[in-house]
Amino acid sequence: MFDDPTSELIRSAPELSGLDPNSLPKVLTKVYAEIVAARLRVRKIADGTSNAAELLENLRPELERLRKIAFTQEAIASVNPEGPQRRGAAFLAATAHYVTLQAQRLMSPAERYNLDALTVGGIAPEVSATLLFLAAGASPDAAEMSLQIQLPEGLPPVERRLLQDIKRLAVGDLDTLLADSTVPEPPSLDGDVTMAEVGASVLYLMLQRCVQSIAAEVLGRPGYQPSLPELERVEALCTRPVVQFQDRLGNSAFPGPRHLASLLKAVGRELPADSLARLPAPPGTDAAFWISGLTLIAKTRPYLWANHRDAVAQGYLDPGISAAISFPTGAGKSTLSELKILSTLCQGKGAIFLAPTLALVDQTARALQKAFPDARLSRERASDNPFDFDVGTRLPPMTVMTPERCLALLGFEPELFKDVGLLVFDECHLLHAGVTDRSRRAVDAMLCILNLSTHAPEADFLLLSAMMSNTEEVAAWLADLTSRTCLPLDMAWKPTRQVRGSVVFPSDQIAELRNRLAAKRHELLNAGKRKPGPPAALKRELKARPLGLVGLRFRWDSVRRDDYALLPLSESETLLSVNATTWKLTPNVNSVAAELAALASRSEGIKSLIFAQTVPFAISAQETAATHLGEANIAFTEDEQHLYDLTLDELGDESALYIEVVEGTSARWPSLCHHGLLLPTERQLHESLFKRPDGVAVLVATSTLAQGMNLPSHVVIIAGDSKFDEDNKQLAQMKAHDLLNAAGRAGRAGQSSYGMVLVIPSNVVDIDDSNSRIGKHWKELQGIFSQSDQCLAIEDPLEAILDRIQELGEYAGGDAEYFLRRLPISTQAADVDGPAKTLLKRSFAAFKMRKNAKEDQLNDRINHTLLARKKLQELDEAPDWADKMAANYGTPSDVLRELKARLETSPPVGRTTLDWFTWTATWLTERPTLISVMTRRESLNGYMGEPFKSLNNDEERGEIAAEVVIAALKAWISGKTLAEIQKLKPTVHSQKHCEQARRFVLRVLPELAYVFSLPELVRRHVAEKDLSLYMDELASIELEKLGSCVREGYDSVEKLALAKVRGKTASRVRVHRQWDEMEWWMDPKMPGETWQEVFERIRRDTEGYRRII
Repeated sequence: MFDDPTSELIRSAPELSGLDPNSLPKVLTKVYAEIVAARLRVRKIADGTSNAAELLENLRPELERLRKIAFTQEAIASVNPEGPQRRGAAFLAATAHYVTLQAQRLMSPAERYNLDALTVGGIAPEVSATLLFLAAGASPDAAEMSLQIQLPEGLPPVERRLLQDIKRLAVGDLDTLLADSTVPEPPSLDGDVTMAEVGASVLYLMLQRCVQSIAAEVLGRPGYQPSLPELERVEALCTRPVVQFQDRLGNSAFPGPRHLASLLKAVGRELPADSLARLPAPPGTDAAFWISGLTLIAKTRPYLWANHRDAVAQGYLDPGISAAISFPTGAGKSTLSELKILSTLCQGKGAIFLAPTLALVDQTARALQKAFPDARLSRERASDNPFDFDVGTRLPPMTVMTPERCLALLGFEPELFKDVGLLVFDECHLLHAGVTDRSRRAVDAMLCILNLSTHAPEADFLLLSAMMSNTEEVAAWLADLTSRTCLPLDMAWKPTRQVRGSVVFPSDQIAELRNRLAAKRHELLNAGKRKPGPPAALKRELKARPLGLVGLRFRWDSVRRDDYALLPLSESETLLSVNATTWKLTPNVNSVAAELAALASRSEGIKSLIFAQTVPFAISAQETAATHLGEANIAFTEDEQHLYDLTLDELGDESALYIEVVEGTSARWPSLCHHGLLLPTERQLHESLFKRPDGVAVLVATSTLAQGMNLPSHVVIIAGDSKFDEDNKQLAQMKAHDLLNAAGRAGRAGQSSYGMVLVIPSNVVDIDDSNSRIGKHWKELQGIFSQSDQCLAIEDPLEAILDRIQELGEYAGGDAEYFLRRLPISTQAADVDGPAKTLLKRSFAAFKMRKNAKEDQLNDRINHTLLARKKLQELDEAPDWADKMAANYGTPSDVLRELKARLETSPPVGRTTLDWFTWTATWLTERPTLISVMTRRESLNGYMGEPFKSLNNDEERGEIAAEVVIAALKAWISGKTLAEIQKLKPTVHSQKHCEQARRFVLRVLPELAYVFSLPELVRRHVAEKDLSLYMDELASIELEKLGSCVREGYDSVEKLALAKVRGKTASRVRVHRQWDEMEWWMDPKMPGETWQEVFERIRRDTEGYRRII
């Protein structure tokens, strides 16, 4: 479970007699894995105790051995605080303590509160382990270890305060530590305490002040005495000879305080060097601004990790330095990005942060606003219209959005980017489209980078990914793109540990089940009965005991048996399944995953995360886990209640929710699902309930959650290593990076540094340990987990497109057509292709071809691409305004010309929002092909259903979809609930959760809102270029906000304004209802109102209405 750098740190500890240092990482992993497996099998006994001691009986010799290692290495680290092996000794001792304490907590959960943590004679292991982790530079482990330091009732005031401050030091709550000015009183000799206990308390009080001094040194705060001289003074006081006082014998040998002082000396030497607050200001930045910014970040993350220090040492924070960062999941990419953003803000420049999903945009925006509370931040929201930008003349200091939104803004107003100093692209493996991926997302992401480098040539780039294996190559491309230094940062170290295992079954049980299935099938065939699958009675008997084959090395790159441990995962057998057609035994992955997750989450505070392959599988596993765990009735917090009410308003039917609620105020079950069909407020509700320590214990998610979302768990179970391949209509092995990225969700630094990952293979894997034989499917899994987390070589999405264009020209597919339309174009006849040629030559694909001396092939591909564009867009004549605009927005130029003609010749008679909506909807109905062309194929397919997917002709697809889509749009903007919209799209099977309406709102609607934005974009562009006499006459707030009204679901700008006034306090449906209630009160619209004037009018009238009611 230890990565290579951490394993090396453990092996660097001083060698002990009779102990092979190379075996230590495996020993620690094996013991921890057995403890976790025992936790799954623990059951309560009638007297209130458990069978944990019995389950761990065979582990006692190993646990005793680890205790000896822990105390020996602890002694070495404390007496030699400056030695070269100190870090290794400290980390090994602390880790051994951590593992043995896990066993102790499992066997005797109540006893851990009964021991005095600080006494005359010693200190408790959880205290020493916390400090040892800090001394080893492992602050995340220290933070988690400190959670085991208890402050029970009856603890003396001095010892309580000292323990509390050690906990604060470990978790980085240094401001609270220094702000606490209370001075605890040591006990007096008047009571029952001994002189030695009084003396120890006085010494512990001195050490508490030393802890404060260390915290002040970390933050660079003046006014505190240096910690090291005072700690040496305490050490000296602890070893004075015996004295006589008041006829009572006193002992001035205090092993407990002395040992704590020696550990604090090691911490005092290490921790200030890890201080984030003491980082010097990068050259060319505002030093005062830098210090104030660091102070804010240090409030929650005061310590730098090893990979942070390495990056800073290489000049990462300096202006003009870009970086490609590939750190494993949870390894501190967020801290580095925030520091780079601070460096940019201190130069007076802005930062753009790109995230691949709106959920990540929301998570990132909240984190950045917390880190920089005084900086203005703009974020993309789920309801935003992609072409309704209200940003003034420049972007705010921080902007968080998707690459698609950024690309749209670059086309709409490129001048806004002139002051951008940094582009951060999180989860940048989005650039890697894959061979069969024909979506536009990767293309948009690459075009976003290339265009931004043109419009903000001085901006630094920061590309972040936990998967990227070709970091050096990507960094070299960015250096070539910017003509400045770009650092490749790809340290494999991670602050979390993961035990990774595969679920297998005993060979003898599997063989018996297969024989029974074969015999029954033979019997039925002989009797002339051809049943679809085995009889129900037989299926109920298909049970086997799940085992975990756990890797003891970080990577499964060995076939040695002693590099793996085989552990029972359950005391009972679990039900397998069978293929109804082939009668093949299958592992019943979702049910088994739910059962194992429920077993793990029976323990208080243990969070389990299941990754299922589809939404129906996720729902099934969630329901199964709920059945195993039983009702929980988890009361909503105030914020959760609000999220629930908003979601219910929008859906209009409680049964359509993906959460079962009791009396509208609490979650019935301790398990929930998480997938791409959740509404934004619904997703936030589920995430909030899972994050709460007293909330939901099991979350079942699809791959949407693996995209960087910060929802750490103790146990991750991957239900199946295969997923359905839509192109080939069969199951296919999941990609290595998908599996490893999902596995990376186990554990989170400072919260649960140790995690367990179990993969349930999609095929039954049986094992015969006595004969060293295992099912062949495990070999495929081993091939994946033998790789590091950074296993994806990112490819340029344009590379495959350019290859296809070279072969097929303008007929290379929908993604190629889209790409060709997005290529920049010059309206100068002499250099039509100049901007496109420049862009293509700056691409990652072009860089690699030049590096491999394939300049001629590159030029050939570029020429084929430009020729294909010329044919596609009929550029035989000089390009006009529509060609230029098409490149900015990715819209066919003939569509833009058609819109211009319609605006000039037949605009709507009325000019309300509803009039403009009807006018645009009529155009789409008359030209249904546009619905197919202007909407992503996968989005429309998901909404229209299976028969529709097989259609390839755009005209036929548009004709079938037009009526259904327009009807749904009308219902949406008129305030209908999703339950009502669902009824407009009949389906073969009943859809309990309004799945089709959800798909419409989440997938189809955003793209249709883009289409409804086009009339205003065309009108504005033509008016600015003086290409028509009539366009200024059509200008109105109703047309300007048409796309936004469609996106957010309103049929008037007044309702849109009311929604903005209400903010997050009201749903779309509620805004419509409120408008109907108060419309009589509202002032009438004034001719020529601007958006700001409409907003202020509605805000003023709304406040007045509230006062009268």
